[in-house]
Amino acid sequence: METDRKNRLLIVDDEKSNLKILTNILSPEYSIITATSGKNAIEKAKEYKPDLILLDILMPEMDGYQTLCKIKNCEELHKIPVIFITGLDSDINEEKGLSLDAADYITKPFHDSIVILRVRHQINYINAVAAAESANRSKSLFLSRLSHEIRTPLNGILGISAIQLQNENHPQEIKNAFTRIFNSGDLLLGIVNDILDMSKIESGKFELVQAQYNFENMIKDTVFLNLIKFENKPVEFILNIDENMPSALIGDEIRIKQILNNLLSNAFKYTASGEVELSAFTEVSHNNLNGNVTLVIKIRDTGEGMTEEQVDKLFHYHSHNKHTPKNEIETNMDDPGVFEPQVQEFKDTSGESEEAKHPGTGLGMSIVRYLLQMMNGVIHVKSEPGKGSVFTIRLPQINAGAGTIGKETALKLHEFHSDNQEKTRVTRIVRENINPGKVLIVDDIDINLYVAKEMLSPYGLDVDLAASGAQAIELIKKVKYDLVFMDHIMPIMDGIETAKEIRKMGYAKLPIIALTANAVPGVKKMFLDNGFNGFISKPIGLHELDAVLKQWMLPGA
Repeated sequence: METDRKNRLLIVDDEKSNLKILTNILSPEYSIITATSGKNAIEKAKEYKPDLILLDILMPEMDGYQTLCKIKNCEELHKIPVIFITGLDSDINEEKGLSLDAADYITKPFHDSIVILRVRHQINYINAVAAAESANRSKSLFLSRLSHEIRTPLNGILGISAIQLQNENHPQEIKNAFTRIFNSGDLLLGIVNDILDMSKIESGKFELVQAQYNFENMIKDTVFLNLIKFENKPVEFILNIDENMPSALIGDEIRIKQILNNLLSNAFKYTASGEVELSAFTEVSHNNLNGNVTLVIKIRDTGEGMTEEQVDKLFHYHSHNKHTPKNEIETNMDDPGVFEPQVQEFKDTSGESEEAKHPGTGLGMSIVRYLLQMMNGVIHVKSEPGKGSVFTIRLPQINAGAGTIGKETALKLHEFHSDNQEKTRVTRIVRENINPGKVLIVDDIDINLYVAKEMLSPYGLDVDLAASGAQAIELIKKVKYDLVFMDHIMPIMDGIETAKEIRKMGYAKLPIIALTANAVPGVKKMFLDNGFNGFISKPIGLHELDAVLKQWMLPGA
């Protein structure tokens, strides 16, 4: 909505006298456009894009009801509110108009003050919505830029830490120092991701991606991420997966991981010593025509526990059910209440605040609740101060029909927590013998070039560096590269423009992988649609980088 112009009204009436009266009443505050028929109204609405339409009901050829239906069925016009103007005084006529999504009614003969107030009420609402949408767009843009700016230095912090943790010659105190740096950077990355997720939720851009996933791998990924993070805590981890669990399910694996990471991370955080247990099984849904099952996952800890009031605040859920047993709260996904996340408050008798002991945004559990709501799931919490908590989530999923994990896999998962090899996600990678080859890294920031090159050094590749798109193009003209890693945001010529230029030069088969700190929804598809072969987000993960090299640099790739 432009702020330097009057709001624009389209007045539609086949009686010119009515057009003149309404123009005289409303022209001091608004820019007026007039039309004398339904057909003419639609033409002018498309041409001038009015903020509000005042529409007569009784008109020849096409009456107001028919005109409103055409407006509501038109993609470029359907959001424009319409006020009916009419001499009809029947409740049936008014009911019909409102049922067709008319915003209001103005009756003839016109009363100046009523016309002005009814129109002003609609315009004030329109302007308020436009201002809110503009503010939301500005906030989303700000958070996107903030994310990009924070991810760039985080790429250096996490990348260099990961590189140094590869060095087996470092003394233990140096490894411990780099581990702490890595974990601190990883915590900050989690905060950035939470803020971005909240922004997506508020803007309505948060989407689920349904696909088949391997349940065993999903659980293992989630578990050892937390085991690494809390490996120095005197907490025993127990993993119990039912042998009848389907080996493959259909759902949003990334968002399920996000839910489990939040719950498991909290269980470790608030358990100074004792046990944390994750157990999972499935139940056959009542409607099992399409392989529907209910995935049930329980996370139990012997930690601090919570009072009923604290549990109630956990998801910022205020619709308290007086019949709910003490310390047992089940979120009602049909009545989500006010979605306004807050930092949870816990009682602390040690003199140190919970926020200091357990840093974070406080957004994680609110995001968990929202994700479950989107997936038609529920979460049940049972907790008692000093005795710990049990979080139970129930998620509808689809059995992909690949059989069950079986007794042997269930036993391996049960012993997973004691497998030291699985706890070396950051420090060790099983590297395969890839083809010796030439790799080009393109980035305008020196620290990013350093991190990417050092991460590639164990593979024995011949690596060149370019600080701009133009420099990359000149190198590609002279050198035959096997793989290119391309930054997105660069001055003068960004990564997408550079990739397009490379393709125009005839390098159709050269693999180009995007490196970007841009983490907004749809970014991967954007790169794939613009000449890239793959995508790695910053901070660069060793495992993601390794997967790309195995895809493009192994013999026969």
